[in-house]
Formats: sequence, structure tokens, C-alpha cells
Amino acid sequence: MLLLIAILPITTTESNVTVRPERKRGFFPGKWVTVCLLLLLPGLLYCDPPAPQYTVVLDPGHGGAPLRRPDDKWDVVTGKYLSYYAPGMTARDENGRLLHEHLVTLDLARAVKQYLDWTHSDQGWRKFSELLNEFSDQNTYERIVIDARMSRKDSWNHRFRSTEHPEVNAPYRLYDFPDPESGKMRNGRISFINRLQPHLVVSLHTNPAGAGHDGGMAAVLSPGYETFEMIRRIHLNDKPVSFFQQSPWYGKWLVTDPGWSQYEAARADTWVYFNGWRTNRSGTAIDRNKNRGIRYNMFNWRYRDPPGWEKLHDESEPGPYATAFREFRAEGPFWDRERGQAESWRREGGVMGYGGDNHLATDELMRFVQYGVRRLEPGMRSDAAIGPILNPYVSTYSLPTFVNAICAYLEIAHLNRLRDRKLIIQHRDEVARSLAVGIYSLFRGLHLRGEIGPYQPRGNPIQFERYENLPEGNYFERVIID
Repeated sequence: MLLLIAILPITTTESNVTVRPERKRGFFPGKWVTVCLLLLLPGLLYCDPPAPQYTVVLDPGHGGAPLRRPDDKWDVVTGKYLSYYAPGMTARDENGRLLHEHLVTLDLARAVKQYLDWTHSDQGWRKFSELLNEFSDQNTYERIVIDARMSRKDSWNHRFRSTEHPEVNAPYRLYDFPDPESGKMRNGRISFINRLQPHLVVSLHTNPAGAGHDGGMAAVLSPGYETFEMIRRIHLNDKPVSFFQQSPWYGKWLVTDPGWSQYEAARADTWVYFNGWRTNRSGTAIDRNKNRGIRYNMFNWRYRDPPGWEKLHDESEPGPYATAFREFRAEGPFWDRERGQAESWRREGGVMGYGGDNHLATDELMRFVQYGVRRLEPGMRSDAAIGPILNPYVSTYSLPTFVNAICAYLEIAHLNRLRDRKLIIQHRDEVARSLAVGIYSLFRGLHLRGEIGPYQPRGNPIQFERYENLPEGNYFERVIID
């Protein structure tokens, strides 16, 4: 910032009479003030602008206790929880020690935050630049401040509550829920994340590997409106099934029901996305045992239906709650969001060919882990030392759909495979440093030192500015209700 300073003679004024101070012999105050200003002038003329600041939420998966009762996804229509809380996986290591996904990912998220927090101070930035130097041959790095937040800072067992406590999982639920005393709705994890207005959410999970599966890492993706609308049209016989079979999503959809085809699984998920109900396998009707609720109304955000919507909820009438397939109408603020440009950028097409910026961010961070761990630890440089990047898991997942941020959702390891455990536990620090550098690169890009291992990061930034400069306003900030 440029400051213009006028150097004027020093005088004192009383009424309309200007009285110059008595000048002592050999003392010239105007001269000394001029000299002092000239000495200070360079610093006053050129003030460095503040570094750009970005908010990143680190989301270690799960955190709650395993219960034998429904305890998440509160539905105001039925007045009950629709889902069991997902506590995450467990596995035993080679010594028989029981490992918990929610603790392993919490430790990793804390380590990543430690490195991102270096960007907050001059001294810390020098350390962060040294970390960047381990990955890049650039001479300089554009400084940014990364405000790293945690979606949770502990797990249920840190709070010394019994699993019999009715609210043992309250701090870890994904969806909003009623306070047992006041009855008022409290924010679940997704509403909490959206209240922070982040640019980027990095969700860290591990996965169980089935028989014959060697492990590795994978992205978790939810398609956008255009894909689900295509599948709905196929279901209504308005389009041939070949449209789905020729799409980039085909072959990657998560099939949880034994014997179901890719299309049958995708069709069931499509109706969860639209009206909250899974279909039966044949697609002839909804499955009354699988109510997933009107999920977009389970959050405290701009895109929920107006207050009192549950009193107007009528499944028999044409509209957004209709269970008759041809009577469904995608109407309301959430569906306006879904058809918008930002959601298409986030979840469709893009550099990866499908999955949008969510897929790109996730893939890039996995590549930074592959590249960075090998660069930081020579003993991990063989291709076989780290599991491969696998095809993504695709479904109507909540977090990638309902956060107003780029969502990098990583199944970063299979906890029941030795190679993956070694990566995520023994080399946690190298993984954390690699993720921190990768997060920086998503904002500013990075020129890497050279190829190492089978996966090279692209080093190109995400175009966050296009989300910030939409005609309707800043995408990341608009999520909060005015």
C-alpha cells in the first residue's frame, strides 16, 4: 500500500495567529523531522499486502461409539433416527492389537494440522517453505495462510461416556439432531463444517479389504444432478440403459446388495438422492424398509426447504416428496443448488473425466502421498511398497454432496492389510507432510523435483476463484442462512 506524506514546517496556531516556536541556537526541528521521515519512508511506502487466507477442514472419519440402536439421521417427519451410527472399522495388527479407524484417522488429521499451522507466522512459513523444498525445485513460493480446522478433536472414548449414555454420539453425528432437554435442533458434523465456510474439506477414512484384496487407496465420490437425472430418466423409460453403461461412472458404482447389477445399485441410490427412498431390486416400487429421509432438510443451511415443510410433506402428491416415480418434481432451493454451475464443477466432468473438482482434489492428494512418502523415505521407493490408487467408490454419499466446499474424501488405506497399516501408522508423519504439501498445491500449484514412483502429482491448483466469483455470490460463503 502506497502512503503519501506531506512534510510541512512545524508551527503552532492560536486563534488566527501563527506562532513559530522559539528556535534555539543550532537546533532546527523541521530539518530533524524531515530526516526521520526520510529514514522511515521506504517502509511506509511499501507495505506487503496480507497473505491470502483459505479455510480447510480436516475431517477424521467417524468418532462415535458402536450402538445397537438407530442414532443418526434424525427425521422430523417420523420423529426418529433413521440410521445406525457408523463407528468405522476395526482390525487387529500383526501383534493382535486392536486398531480403530476413528483413532488412526484422528492421529493423522492432527499431524496434518500441525504442518498447516506453520503457515500462520513468519517463522512457521520459513519452516513450511523448507518442507515445500523437499518436494519442489521452485526458488520461491507464494505465501498463503491455511486456517486448518478439525471437524472433531476427539473420539467418544476420550469423553468417558458409557455406550449406554443416550447422547454418547451427539458430538459425532453427521446430521442435525434434537437436544434431548430443550428439543431445539443442534448442528451435526455437516452443518458444523458448513458453518466454517471452508474452501476445502479433507475427509480421512480407512476401509476393510475383502478376501483376495491387497489394499490401496481410493476416492469416495457422489455424482451431481445430471447423472442422477439421467438414471431417473432411464428408470422412467425416457432413455435407454446404454446411456448409463456408456457413462464414465459405469463399473465404479458401489454395489452393497449381493447379486445386484451396477445399474440396479445406481437406480436405488438415485431415488435416495431424489425422494429419500431406496427402490426394490426390480425398480417397480420403493422399499418401505429403507427410508433414508429428505436428507437436504436435515441440515442448518441455506438450501433446506422453508420452515414447516414437514407439515406439507405429502408423498401422495406430485412434488419433491412424491414416492410415485413419475410424480416426483425436483422443486425447491436444494434442487436449484443442484442444477447450478458450482455443483456441476464440483461433482461432474472436469480434469478426471468425471467427479469434477472433488475427484481431482482427492486424486491429487493421493498422488502427493504416493510421491511424498517415497521422496521422504527412501525405504518406501519401490512400486510395491505402497498400495495402488484404486477405482473410486461411487454412491449418493452425504459429505461430498452436502458440504459447500471442494471435498477430497480419501479412503487412504485398508486397515486390515499389513502394507497399508505400515503406511498409515509407521509412516504417519511422512503421509501428513505429503498431505500438507498437497493441500498447499491445490491452492497455489507446485512444480515438483522430478518423477519418483508410479504416481506423479499434476501440481496444478484448483480454480477456487470461479466459485468465489459466481453471479449469485461466493459459493463458499453463501451456504450460511442470512
